[in-house]
Amino acid sequence: MTNTVLVVDGPFEAGTDLVVEGLSSSDIPVFRMDTADFPHELELQTGNVDGQWAGTLSNKHRSVALADVKAIYWNRPSLFRFPELSESDAHWARGAARIGLGGVLMSLAARWMNHPSRASAAEFKPQQLRTAHSMGLATPRTLITNSANEVRAFAKHIEVPLITKPLGTPHVAHSQGAETMYTREVDLDALGGVELTAHLFQERVPKQYEVRLIVVGDFCHSVKIKAHSEAARTDWRSDYDALEYEPIETPTDVVNGVRGYMARLALTYAAMDFIVQPNGQWKFLEANPSGQWAWLNSPEIPLAASIAHTLENWCHQ
Repeated sequence: MTNTVLVVDGPFEAGTDLVVEGLSSSDIPVFRMDTADFPHELELQTGNVDGQWAGTLSNKHRSVALADVKAIYWNRPSLFRFPELSESDAHWARGAARIGLGGVLMSLAARWMNHPSRASAAEFKPQQLRTAHSMGLATPRTLITNSANEVRAFAKHIEVPLITKPLGTPHVAHSQGAETMYTREVDLDALGGVELTAHLFQERVPKQYEVRLIVVGDFCHSVKIKAHSEAARTDWRSDYDALEYEPIETPTDVVNGVRGYMARLALTYAAMDFIVQPNGQWKFLEANPSGQWAWLNSPEIPLAASIAHTLENWCHQ
């Protein structure tokens, strides 16, 4: 038996490339796959023996025994693809692949970063805010509604400017092309369209700077994000060229709250965003269970090494 890390992700993820590179310097074998590889480039052969799934995953390069998989790094694998089938048949085949291949993987006696069901449940921003608050982390006053009148009433009640940001994916494709929706200030006189779906509104929190906190197992890697443009000060994702990064210590109360959050949602990885206010208080904004981190990786912020070492240690336990 050779304890192995199974890496499940799309083929063009820079962070995953760094993790695999880090694992290659250890004595732990790695089997990398994408769910979209199945069934054309990936073969599953398994049977249930004494209550456990035994068999192999194979591609044209190598194979791995399911019993050898002790750690799984699951990031953002692609959807199953069946281009040779009609849409109705492809829909049926995707369902079978999800339950068959996905079900076998989820039943393996391995440790996950993160288990897909846990990551999916942890994506819901209302639950994130409730969980963070219950773990002692400060959170902004927040409204979720599809009523413009409620937005105006909320703004009047809290007596500070509001911001709004997407509840789901920030990327939208429409007839005029694709666009990315960033955090922006709310114009209370231009709330048309709020009635169409759920929207999130929050108080605009005064800030010294923002923090991207990457949690890997028990470790918290906090990075100060210093913004040097007006757009970046509202949403740093909108202007990466105007940013500077600096590793900083995570306050003990924040570490304790984050660890409680991770335990409550059964996560082993998350990318969390905080605002540090002028009085020094850290205020939790959100947590992405599959958040990107490769752009922050450096000798001073060794995120790839931290992830690779955690997976390696799981295989040795």
